[in-house]
Amino acid sequence: MALNKNHSEGGGVIVNNSENVLMTYDHVEITFSDLEPMPEAFKGTKKGSVFLTPYRVIFVSKGKDAMQSFVMPFYLLKDCEIKQPVFGANYIKGTVKAEAGGE
Repeated sequence: MALNKNHSEGGGVIVNNSENVLMTYDHVEITFSDLEPMPEAFKGTKKGSVFLTPYRVIFVSKGKDAMQSFVMPFYLLKDCEIKQPVFGANYIKGTVKAEAGGE
């Protein structure tokens, strides 16, 4: 898990040489809960794009926000569920664990 490490000033994503972007989704919203205390960068609903690579999911927000990018490596994602409500948009719900010794 990394915050503000994988975005470019133009609103794009920065990936390592060993990976490529498999899929991109625009008009994505991300919300964080169950954080105590809740840091300012994680408050509210963030809007932006998601980039899927073979190793991780990268969220890049649009606009000027405290959270410009958020990286979720697959090995740190736990308890993921795909929800498809009758009324409302489909969404994925899960837990992202902080990496030991990470920033």
